Amino acid sequence: MVFNSLHFLIFLPIAIALYYATPYKWRWLLLTTLSYYFYMCWKAEYAFLIAFSTTVDYVCGIQMSKTDDKRKRKKWMLISIFMNLGQLFLFKYLNFFTFSIIEPLNIFHNLPEFKLLLPVGISFYTFQSISYTVDVYNGKAPAEKHFGYFAMFVSYWPQLVAGPIERSWYMLPRLKTNHDFSYDNFREGLIRVLWGLFKKAVIADRLAIFVRAVYQNPDDNGGFAIILATWLFAIQVYCDFGGYCDIAIGCAKMMGHNLTDNFKTPYFSKSITEFWQRWHITLTSWVRDYLYIPMGGSRVPFGRLIFNTWFMLAVMGFWHGANWTFIMFGVIHGFFLVVARIREKFYPNLKLSFGKNLQPVTNIILMFWVFNLTCIPDIFFCSKDIGDAFTIIGNIFTHPDTTYNLIFNSAPNGAVTSSIEFVISLFFILILFIIDYNLHINNDITIDQAIVKRPLVTRWAFYVAFTVFLAWFAVTSDSIFIYFQF
Repeated sequence: MVFNSLHFLIFLPIAIALYYATPYKWRWLLLTTLSYYFYMCWKAEYAFLIAFSTTVDYVCGIQMSKTDDKRKRKKWMLISIFMNLGQLFLFKYLNFFTFSIIEPLNIFHNLPEFKLLLPVGISFYTFQSISYTVDVYNGKAPAEKHFGYFAMFVSYWPQLVAGPIERSWYMLPRLKTNHDFSYDNFREGLIRVLWGLFKKAVIADRLAIFVRAVYQNPDDNGGFAIILATWLFAIQVYCDFGGYCDIAIGCAKMMGHNLTDNFKTPYFSKSITEFWQRWHITLTSWVRDYLYIPMGGSRVPFGRLIFNTWFMLAVMGFWHGANWTFIMFGVIHGFFLVVARIREKFYPNLKLSFGKNLQPVTNIILMFWVFNLTCIPDIFFCSKDIGDAFTIIGNIFTHPDTTYNLIFNSAPNGAVTSSIEFVISLFFILILFIIDYNLHINNDITIDQAIVKRPLVTRWAFYVAFTVFLAWFAVTSDSIFIYFQF
């Protein structure tokens, strides 16, 4: 089930109504049932993978809680990690290692290809489950004794298939709390859902038309056409994934649950370091806490620090998918962060500045610079394979005079429709950035926090405007979210 579908629009009010109609002591069962139904609407047989992770990690957590012996506790933690990463490797990375690494080395010949459909959201719920057992081992979270509560935590439907990646010490107490219906929670959640649907259905799906026109025809485009498509893709993926997270957060808020914000106006970052503090926050913090810090973090010699930083970003890239394009995505981002670390250590006073009176100009230049830096690895993220990515990069420099026919003939009804759609897209991008900028300068408050503070007339103007936008300008297709494939 996808959020931008009629199925979901029917499911949501029923789920909310059932939640508040169900006695508190049985809500865990209702939420777990709804979550498995939500997931099984995609591919029913893969629900057993969630059940498998849930059972393994529950048992491992209970066993760790029964002993203070560090070796035994570590054994159960490693069992959990091995089992979770094992199923992730089988369904997501096996063919990549087989045909991209093992076969080229001529170690084995005529290796079979395993035609396994990638389970939706496996990278998200696997990382969430692993964080639980590692936190129990480290004493940061108690082992959950109630299997039903733990199953509810692992499968919680708003964030099951694309995050945010939550921690048990944060999320379980909130899921276990008795929440009565609150008009304020419902209103704030509804605002967040509308905002997320606007970003996904009105902006992201519309921009996808133009991005596909270029990236599915890498040999026929060059110059500014590619640069334009890459800029649009950067906004598309932000609206697509950020829109999903907004909808997830809004749905949870309607039930009184607060999920972690995954994005904080990332394209207003003034450095690449700040960007990664604002983009996919829960994945970044997960890799930091369970990989970067155990490797020594920042408390190591500078050369090791550089390696840790680069390795962390490479892993984050590989987390996205079993393709060299995603590895390159992470490696390039890692390179940018390494350069930032070097500048901070050896050239701390090397900063762009036009003086205090022109600080807004400095900020705009820095934001535009960081945005363009993040677009470079996005070329690999958006490309089908590594060959297409290098073709696209080459065409930027070798075919600067390429026309824009593919972009402006990308809509089904031809050039006129495409041109109109392009202008509409720019209009909604402007709305997005105006709203994001206002959220940014107001201490990164969220859209629902901003709207509820406004007068009644302003609030209703927002409701009406965004309902009209969705009714008239939403791209009418149940297109899946980009991050569902991860």
